[in-house]
Amino acid sequence: MNKTILGYVPEESPIYSLHPFVRVYFLMVVSLWPMIISSPEWNFALIVVMLILLEYSRVTLSTLKLYVPVSISMGVLILLSYTILGGRHPEFYEVFNLLGVPIYFERIVAAVEVYMRILPMIFVMVFFLSTSRERDILVAMRWARVPFTVTYLVAMSLRAVGMVIEDFSIVRQAEKARGYDPKGKSIPYKLRQFVMYIIPLMGLAIRRSEEFSNALVARGYSFTGLRRVKRPDYVLTKYHFKVLDGVIVAILSVALIALVYARYGLGLFTLEGSLTMKWLQQWLVGGAG
Repeated sequence: MNKTILGYVPEESPIYSLHPFVRVYFLMVVSLWPMIISSPEWNFALIVVMLILLEYSRVTLSTLKLYVPVSISMGVLILLSYTILGGRHPEFYEVFNLLGVPIYFERIVAAVEVYMRILPMIFVMVFFLSTSRERDILVAMRWARVPFTVTYLVAMSLRAVGMVIEDFSIVRQAEKARGYDPKGKSIPYKLRQFVMYIIPLMGLAIRRSEEFSNALVARGYSFTGLRRVKRPDYVLTKYHFKVLDGVIVAILSVALIALVYARYGLGLFTLEGSLTMKWLQQWLVGGAG
């Protein structure tokens, strides 16, 4: 696995044979599927598909443990916000009472629905970050004829993220060299220390941005002007959009249109017809009765 700004990617993968635009398009289209589908089991099926694609792409699945704390904490927060902090609703069915706080069946179902919509999006993003480099995003934008100004802004943003991470590491190492040890300190103290990091990081970011600007001017770059000069795109010559790429883009587009029609035209993939909904109702409502 190779470390990039976005994450870890395998050294060799069959997914690299696809054009970078296909991978970006996959991210944009498939991320919309959980927003359309309300049924939790179908969203869970999408998670299984993402795991299969990760395995096929030769991604080390052990790297997924980096995202486990985020997924669990997000699920806990969603459940608490919908149940404990959801307020009182006498029209809902009360499953049980927790220290005077009523827990409603409808709020539990809503929390499960929201969480099972967010979790597949996380897996889709993890798949993209585990199979794409920063350059792939720029190549996809250039191939799609995105204006140079927008592409340059994205490129500088990605580069700035990497430099901020490097600068943050330098600041932390400088503190350790001066004898600072964060072990045993309270959480509020550590938070104050992180806030104090903003000052040197902002100073370094401003200095770097000025260096970038001067370097561009020295190389004759201009974002405005009366004449439109065609910029050479050497990097695009290294990537070729093949027939397979076009077929995958077409399949993704047709699948999205079919999903929208099935959801809003035929009434499929709804929460009311969900097997998870029926199971929760039988377990919570039926069991309580």
